[in-house]
Amino acid sequence: MKITCFTRRLALLLLAAGFVPAVSGGDRHYHPRYVMPPLGSISDEIWQRQEHNAEASDFVVYQHEFKLNGIRLNWAGEDHVKQIAMRLQSGQDFPVVIERSVTTAREDTTYKYPVHPNPELDLRRREVIVQALLAMGVTDADERVVVAPAFAEGFTGTEAAATYLRGIMGGGGRGGYGGGLGGSLGGGFGGGGGFF
Repeated sequence: MKITCFTRRLALLLLAAGFVPAVSGGDRHYHPRYVMPPLGSISDEIWQRQEHNAEASDFVVYQHEFKLNGIRLNWAGEDHVKQIAMRLQSGQDFPVVIERSVTTAREDTTYKYPVHPNPELDLRRREVIVQALLAMGVTDADERVVVAPAFAEGFTGTEAAATYLRGIMGGGGRGGYGGGLGGSLGGGFGGGGGFF
């Protein structure tokens, strides 16, 4: 068998190619395959934090749950405090927050609008909630109940009116006349809103 010059060069080239990665560290250009984490696992921590904060906001007694400028709870406030007591007794560990009141009129202002805080009223409301929780078996109520701003911001009058109108007028772009994609009666997706 005659070995040609071409065969010899090919054999040397293959031999050299086989030894080069082992000798010169040929894996320097090798990148391991990226292992994709399971779907949603990157954002799980964010959702869990939001859920925890939402749970904490369940323990806020809002100023509208009291009679106006008074210390007595209305029926919704009484139900809410009962729910708070039950959840605290079941082991949930959140502070109970009494929202600061901002419904007091001050005589030393020009227009005497009822938009001012009243720290004395807030402390009296706190004491009512502490006594109610103690009566329902929450032994550490005095250390747990604080007066502070609510975690969630409330609506302004303009926002509340717009939200109310959007709610009664057809869902704000999710159906109704001209809602969704299509923009006219029966046209495209969401056009007629189910009326016809």
